Amino acid sequence: MTSPAARLYAALHEVACDNDSARMRAGLAHGDYTSAETLALEDERIFQRSWVCLGHEADIGEPGDYAVEAILDHEVLLIRGDDGAVRAFHNVCRHRGHAVAAGCGNARWLTCPYHAWTYASDGSLFYAPHAADVAGFDQATLGLRPIRLETVAGALFVSLDADGPSFEDCYPGLRAEIETWAPSPEEMELVYQSPLRHEANWKASVENFSECYHCGPVHKYLTGNIIDPDSYQVSAAGLVQRHIVGGRDPSMIQRLWHVWPNTAMGLYPLPGVGLVWCIRHMYPRTVAESTYHYRWYATGEQPVDAIREYALHHETTTGAEDAAVVAGAQRGMRGDPAATNMLVCNPAHGVGSEHAIAYFHDLVRVARETP
Repeated sequence: MTSPAARLYAALHEVACDNDSARMRAGLAHGDYTSAETLALEDERIFQRSWVCLGHEADIGEPGDYAVEAILDHEVLLIRGDDGAVRAFHNVCRHRGHAVAAGCGNARWLTCPYHAWTYASDGSLFYAPHAADVAGFDQATLGLRPIRLETVAGALFVSLDADGPSFEDCYPGLRAEIETWAPSPEEMELVYQSPLRHEANWKASVENFSECYHCGPVHKYLTGNIIDPDSYQVSAAGLVQRHIVGGRDPSMIQRLWHVWPNTAMGLYPLPGVGLVWCIRHMYPRTVAESTYHYRWYATGEQPVDAIREYALHHETTTGAEDAAVVAGAQRGMRGDPAATNMLVCNPAHGVGSEHAIAYFHDLVRVARETP
């Protein structure tokens, strides 16, 4: 019997993106963004089955470094072991289910705050008070439950389906494609991150990334100083969007990949610095709230202070502008849930096309229909 993830990816790969036709397309209904039942279905059929990025190896660079991230109600503990390997676990004590860790930090041992069961950085159970002489207590089998983890250019992708297909099987050739352009993970240093609150459904956050139709009206600084929107090219295939945009500095080209369902990464043209690696996550939180989490990295001799300064500026300009418009869309859709989004698909005019959103909507529909 195939795993839920295998069924999902087999169905998704039957969906094609129309990267050629100029036409209007009906998108998702507004009610798809405002229904708690729909989000619960997306949790089950998308997020519990897909490869989801939760960070980068550089975020937990030293042995004992850890971070807890969430895929809706599913908390994932990422930790670098004493052997240097990064692992992922369910952030759940094997005793009575309390969360083992919170936030991020560095620890040689992780001790559950409830009954002090203590785990090593490789997830194994190190100590359980008063349990050693209890019949049936098998310390070797009571480590934290592992979660499958793979890396792409250092980005940490996890799958909650223990029996699902590999990342390569789900996104053939993508790892090699991205790693052709990405800096070496060993050279990357996390210099700034901004988890921006979007008062909007996660799909609205993904869609906002998926087009630059809004860039002219919304992002004056971005279009005037960083990118040339008239050069925008976007295409999608194989569960991946590819965005290529010329910089205002003609020596730099922005290249971005959006990986189903909710992660984007790529090279950002920073004047006076060069091409900077950036990861963006569109995490669902509730039906009407998501987190648009930026992570900015420096490599080699790139000036950390300059990247951090721009990332902060980006947070208060482009980032804040995106947060405002998706919140406005969410508010409007809540008031008319029976209506349907209408998408302008004109791939030859990249900056004014929403065909990647149409593809995303088709994927969402198929995912929700796949048992």
